[in-house]
Amino acid sequence: MQNLRDKLLKAGLVTAEQAEKAEQTPLPPKRPERLRERGERPAPAGTPGGPWMVARLQPPTAIPKLPPLAGSKASQRLEAKRQLERDRQLRERVLAAQVAVEPGERTFHFVTRQNRLRRLELSDAQAEALEQGGLAVVERPDPAQIEHALVPAELALRLVGEFPKAVRFLNAPGSPVGFLTDEEVKARAAAEAAETPEERAAAEAPESEEQRAEQAADAAEAAPAEEASSGQSTGG
Repeated sequence: MQNLRDKLLKAGLVTAEQAEKAEQTPLPPKRPERLRERGERPAPAGTPGGPWMVARLQPPTAIPKLPPLAGSKASQRLEAKRQLERDRQLRERVLAAQVAVEPGERTFHFVTRQNRLRRLELSDAQAEALEQGGLAVVERPDPAQIEHALVPAELALRLVGEFPKAVRFLNAPGSPVGFLTDEEVKARAAAEAAETPEERAAAEAPESEEQRAEQAADAAEAAPAEEASSGQSTGG
């Protein structure tokens, strides 16, 4: 087969001199293939080399969680958890300081949170310590029910500010708690003796830790309604 040079000479398109000159002229170098991947593109002149940096947007700052609305189910659950924690703290403090009861011939009366008359059979020394303000009677909220214990008056004075309803008897100077006269003891004893068995059973049913938590939750639910009612009556 004739090559391109012979074909061009035969057709008279070029002269023999032009063909020889073209053969002696070197071909221009081939252009490098374009890099297909954008990440391998060479950096422009005057800029540092290396891979391109990609800016990443930071997520927005988290919005702080708001407390549950008063009276809502979440608010009731939160109050129930708080009540359980208060019971645990009180129980630990009472257990750490309680004084063992010394059984004796002296009868000492006090009133429980459920407004029931209770009695302790104590030694003369412990009964006198209660009457003179050296000992006190406080609640000990066990998981199954509320028990009562004797503790030093110093602890009871601190508990009055933190757990006021837990202190059932404290003969503190100027601010006694739960003090009963003999007439009041007799009147309460007579009223309880006149109750039917059903009334007595209902009044003396022990409260468990869960029941106290539920009561705290119910109180939290009723608080907004009471505040609204109070506001309306004041505004009227």
